[in-house]
Amino acid sequence: MTDAVPKARSALDTVQAQLDAFNAHDLDAFIATYAPDAVITGVAPEPIVGAEAIRAFYEPRLQNPELSCVIDNTVLFGSRWVVAQEQVINAGVATETIATFDVVDGLISRASMLKA
Repeated sequence: MTDAVPKARSALDTVQAQLDAFNAHDLDAFIATYAPDAVITGVAPEPIVGAEAIRAFYEPRLQNPELSCVIDNTVLFGSRWVVAQEQVINAGVATETIATFDVVDGLISRASMLKA
């Protein structure tokens, strides 16, 4: 008998899972798409580092029922870099965002957002 190692999600599947969790306002599922030491830049004045900091930052945001996100386009570079053109919608107002995700072993290790 061999121990089967589950195959990690693809980078695109991971980004889609993150988006689905964001739109479902499911904080635990959202956090589960990030590595424990992940870094997010571009959404706060300082980088958000680590799962607990990501949870603290996104918990109040995901309680807002008027917040959602739509990915208009994605490009995969290699097997781990995803660039997404997004529309982040809050109270009916959309903000165009370019997001980059570095996905390692099925988890986002680094995300960077650039808002228009």
